[in-house]
Amino acid sequence: MTRIYLDHNATTPLITKAKTAVIDVMGVLGNASSIHAHGRTVRTYIEKARQSLADFFGTKASQVVFTSGATESNNMVLKGFQGAIITSAIEHDSVLEANKSALICSVDDQGTINLNHLENLLQQVTAPVLVSIMAANNETGVIQPLDQIVKLCRQYGAKIHTDAVQGVGKLNLTWSDFDFISLSAHKIGGLQGAGALIINEKISLFPLIRGGGQERYFRSGTENITGIVSLGTAIADCPNRDWQAIEALRDSLQDQLTAACPNLTVFSKDAPRLANTLCFATPDLTSNTQVMHFDLSGISVSAGSACSSGKVKTSHVLQAMGMTSPCLDQSLRVSLGLTTTKADIDAFIAAWQILYSRTKERIAS
Repeated sequence: MTRIYLDHNATTPLITKAKTAVIDVMGVLGNASSIHAHGRTVRTYIEKARQSLADFFGTKASQVVFTSGATESNNMVLKGFQGAIITSAIEHDSVLEANKSALICSVDDQGTINLNHLENLLQQVTAPVLVSIMAANNETGVIQPLDQIVKLCRQYGAKIHTDAVQGVGKLNLTWSDFDFISLSAHKIGGLQGAGALIINEKISLFPLIRGGGQERYFRSGTENITGIVSLGTAIADCPNRDWQAIEALRDSLQDQLTAACPNLTVFSKDAPRLANTLCFATPDLTSNTQVMHFDLSGISVSAGSACSSGKVKTSHVLQAMGMTSPCLDQSLRVSLGLTTTKADIDAFIAAWQILYSRTKERIAS
């Protein structure tokens, strides 16, 4: 049985260009910190990748700091910034857990930032202030009104960080608006274990990892050359991606589900969403039951975030949106990728209909 993968917000396949680049660099020997020829060769690969990120984000190469991924990048900002921090109730755990003293901005029932509350919080704190708001949510796909958030931050003199993990390669943003940007390679077709933090060099950050002084002392440790090369290759490919066909598949999936089950809840359906993401709740079906059923049917989906050590737990994102049980315990996330086909969606619908029909029969009896 050929399995179907519909969990691209958790991770997405290594693109062919990145695979080729990784295989090429795996044969290269050297430590980028060494000044001899072998070291200089490795350094060339790293700096080429750094320039690719700088080109994509419209920054200088010196503003690109390579990390192990967005979790580390987020921690670098949330722990390294010296001042008051404001974030939102629906952020990734790597933001919410990084600084427990952060003020939390609420969201509405669609998962969109409450701009009035954000302004109220900005009025309560004194400089220096950092606002950390994700570009798009990993569970619901809701896209935040970043232009309005940036405008508020500038009005009150606050610095702004965005966890852009789900937005890079999917959203056309003015990246120069942000002081800090976090991203992960494996969300855009690179390897797991690599990422970056784009920094405003005028803002001081206290480094988390000290040692040999790599990455201009922001992040010490021998660089992960294969991961970095995969990230540089994947980011260079992002402008070539077209999500319109994927959005049409997502919309078709949503329409078929709601037609078959009018009581089905589609989260954030009235807000701008990522083209590839659908989060919904089917009445009388728990998240665990659905995930297991689809897994046995050869389809990989998620009950929410995949960054909880393999555990299925209640979504803090849906809770922040005001969702309660039983709806809260019935959520399922389907996230499509550029390799997703109509046949994949048809197979998902067929598997869902089997489970839904069984559930209706059980309740009726």
